[in-house]
Amino acid sequence: MPVTKRKPKDDEQSVTSDSKQPIKNVPALMGEGEKFFRDQLYDKAIQCYTEALELSPGNINALVERSTCYLKIGKNELALADAEESLKENKEFTKGLYQKAEALYAMGEFELALVFYHRGKKLRGDVREFQLGINKAQEAIDNCVGDPTSVKLEIKGDLSYFDRPDEKNKKKMNVGYQKPFAQKQQVVQKREKRVLKPGKQKTIKQLLGELYADKVYLENLLQDDHATRANTKSGDAIWNLANSGLDFLDSRTEFWRQQKPIYARKKSRQSYAPSKTPLTYVLNQLEVIDGLQTNGKHSESLDKSNKLMIYVNKLTDTQLTDRKSIVSNIYSNIGNAYLEMGKYELSLKNHQKDLDISTESDNKEGISRAYENLGRVYARNGKYNSAIDVWEKKLPLAESDMEKAWLHHEIGRCHLELGSYKVAEDFGNKSLDYSDKISDEVWKLNATILIAQSQAKIGDEENLTKAIENFEKAFEMTEKQNKEENKPEENKKEDEQVNDIENSEEKENKQDEDNTQQNQNSKVAEKRDGLGKSPDKGDSTNRSKNSSSSKDTSSDNLTLYRIEIRTADDMSSGTDAQVFMDVVGTNGNLSDIELKDPVNSESLFERDALNKFEIKLKDVGKVKKLAFITSGTGSGASWKLATVKLYDNEHVYLFTVNKWIDSKTEIQPDSEPTPKSELSEFTVTVVTSNKLGAGTDSNVFINIFGENGETGKLALDRREEKGKLFDKGNTDTFIVETKNVGDIKKINLSHDGKGIGAGWHIDRVEITNNNVTKKFPIDRWLDEDEGDGKTEIDLEPDVKPN
Repeated sequence: MPVTKRKPKDDEQSVTSDSKQPIKNVPALMGEGEKFFRDQLYDKAIQCYTEALELSPGNINALVERSTCYLKIGKNELALADAEESLKENKEFTKGLYQKAEALYAMGEFELALVFYHRGKKLRGDVREFQLGINKAQEAIDNCVGDPTSVKLEIKGDLSYFDRPDEKNKKKMNVGYQKPFAQKQQVVQKREKRVLKPGKQKTIKQLLGELYADKVYLENLLQDDHATRANTKSGDAIWNLANSGLDFLDSRTEFWRQQKPIYARKKSRQSYAPSKTPLTYVLNQLEVIDGLQTNGKHSESLDKSNKLMIYVNKLTDTQLTDRKSIVSNIYSNIGNAYLEMGKYELSLKNHQKDLDISTESDNKEGISRAYENLGRVYARNGKYNSAIDVWEKKLPLAESDMEKAWLHHEIGRCHLELGSYKVAEDFGNKSLDYSDKISDEVWKLNATILIAQSQAKIGDEENLTKAIENFEKAFEMTEKQNKEENKPEENKKEDEQVNDIENSEEKENKQDEDNTQQNQNSKVAEKRDGLGKSPDKGDSTNRSKNSSSSKDTSSDNLTLYRIEIRTADDMSSGTDAQVFMDVVGTNGNLSDIELKDPVNSESLFERDALNKFEIKLKDVGKVKKLAFITSGTGSGASWKLATVKLYDNEHVYLFTVNKWIDSKTEIQPDSEPTPKSELSEFTVTVVTSNKLGAGTDSNVFINIFGENGETGKLALDRREEKGKLFDKGNTDTFIVETKNVGDIKKINLSHDGKGIGAGWHIDRVEITNNNVTKKFPIDRWLDEDEGDGKTEIDLEPDVKPN
């Protein structure tokens, strides 16, 4: 009988992993530590971060995370030591500054904590945690020592000292010999009665907990005249130690008196009613909202933000000072939640409100924050020009070199997406300069990759050589960070580490990274495969969330898509709304592609109009389906889509739709796509008869059959041109690019019977392909009410080719 293995208890589980092999790489240990931290298993998290530091000594992120864990279990001195260690190489490391301030605050060093909160805010004014830290440290100081404005100086005591000459300069009188006892009397300890700190004993007991018994013991000890007898060595020592202990306990009491309203303990957090003042409650709620967003709970964050906004709007200006700053912060939180939920329009709306309020109140920190967030939304949505415009407005507001480093990098990435490779290289060099100033290895790596990719895209021999050199530098940087990895998986581990580093630096999502130019240079390609995949950053400028199945996100795989969209000819079929398109392919998806024409933006998608677009997008492979969405509301938002033709690098896809697009609508190709290599150009000439009423207002279609198959049903229109088609006596010519069917055997001509004058009398059709023209004489009606009542006809050529 097989022996059943006992399942280990929770406290017996391995810290490293549930897998058979122990985790030995830094990114995995960091991830495991983060998981334990979320589960409040702080000792296990500390063990993970300690192992990570053994593999990567001085890893600043591991030091900060371990410091946070130490704070959670009350080991404040260790937390401070880790925070200071993280600042050893870079005094402007903002995470380390914040953690040092938090540790000092926990130790009751409120003034020093305030200094470091201010220092962090000066470097990164957009990080709300520093302002919250300033508020709570200032409140703690005020509660401990009182508001300085309430102190009134009084003239009391003997002030004649200030009118006396400097007694230090006087010569001492020779008092002669003194007895030892007389000298001893001068050092008799002067004891003052201890002043009891204000506060109810019941409250003090709750705040101190088990330490309250020590406080009572020490107070009783001071009352024992025998144990603390004055002018005796043992008595004075006991008296001093007892007072020192009571001073410490008093400071602890004041500390926890501060902690209670700011960081409500778990038992108190069950109720979200205002605890002390409306401002304290609001700051607490903002902290809770930040925590939810950090943990990816964006829906909950949005719900709490909306509730907090309702609460804030009910308060008077007397109850809540600095209302505008708080309201703009809430709008910022709402905008960030919508961004992560993929609702870009709503995100933009709320971040714009943040900007408007901050501008009105001249809040430079709020303005900077709003510009940053607006840029993130635009970049995530693929609107790189708008992102550049907003981020360039933020540049003059950037104070720290760290902020300037990432900002120049992000603007450079947008230029790279837009094909402005030289400009992207310039911004990459600026980002590198600022990264060098602060000795930040992460942003040095990011900037170096951006420069290399820009040079590779420029593509001439000189720039390709530079690109190779920069990719080699990036390779060395990554290898240095990852030197402990197993060699067979070296490249894979490098990519993972870069992902972890960048994701820890920014919440928000960067744009899909470009790799080096394919087939230009084999050495460049080799470096690209190892390093060119710069990772996605939480909340920044890529479409990674919309292309989760993409196999390669490099801009070398960007495809020029040509799209022809025909709006139906029904009443009110046009739209004034913005139109967005999703593309679903075998190698990934693209979402929220705005279809716009910078020249004729006001005349798009009108009734019976054909609009053409050329958009450079990530290659998603073979297109499986499209989806269309309109952004407006009301009567002008509805849109009836007739047909779509989509060209990529290799194929052409035809979509017959004829549907109203009121909500997200998916469409699939009519048939298998036609390879471009099999495309051929047909010139179709249609001659309408000169008889009375021969013209038609209907939509006309043709299907060409040849020895190699058929083209499928093709619309004959020139909706981008003015003028009426198929009118009496008209000769209308159309250029049709479609599948090469070889020698033409027959055609099918039809119309849809729509319009006031639907009946149509045709004289003939001529088709030219590869300099060969075939004629199809007709001379008959296609009309439901005339002739045989047909609206379509099959025709064969009756003459030999020219």
